[in-house]
Amino acid sequence: MKSILGLTLTALLISTPALAKKPMNIEERQTACKDKSAGDSCTFQGKKGEKSGTCKEGRRDKSKLICLGERKGKGFGFLKELNLSKEQFSKLKEHKQSEKVKREERKALKEKIKNLREDIKKGFIGNISDDKMMSMHKEVSSTRAKLEEMRFSKMIAMKNILNEEQRKKFIELEDKRREKFKKKKKHHKKD
Repeated sequence: MKSILGLTLTALLISTPALAKKPMNIEERQTACKDKSAGDSCTFQGKKGEKSGTCKEGRRDKSKLICLGERKGKGFGFLKELNLSKEQFSKLKEHKQSEKVKREERKALKEKIKNLREDIKKGFIGNISDDKMMSMHKEVSSTRAKLEEMRFSKMIAMKNILNEEQRKKFIELEDKRREKFKKKKKHHKKD
């Protein structure tokens, strides 16, 4: 239960708007930044006409620039439905900024887990000692525990910012989001 709420909060604070948006025309946005540098202004054709934006590095391929328009309410997605006060919104924004530093740490921990799991597989095939495998397993477990603790601290921060009514609404919205995600995942498995 803790891990689900922690993962949920992570997703909300970091990427909810990305989940809610429809796919964008990547090729057109890359073309808009052709022969430009990061930070240069650009224009692209959006659903409602021409949009202006800024050339930024791609998330997956840093060598390609892409024209991204400015997002309103950047990074808070459906939290707008919680009717946050200016003070609450400010606190959430402040918390999100402080989490940027921890993002790299979380990324490093995830990479460590991935590498350890790969070492365990190789050790299994290579017949390393039971003690060595157990040691690697314990390291994976302790690293996961660190990640979980980081996720849970986000949930605590959120709890301390929202009032009781907003927390109830947050859980309702989160349950709906999770259900929608499950349906989408099932749909992709069928394809």
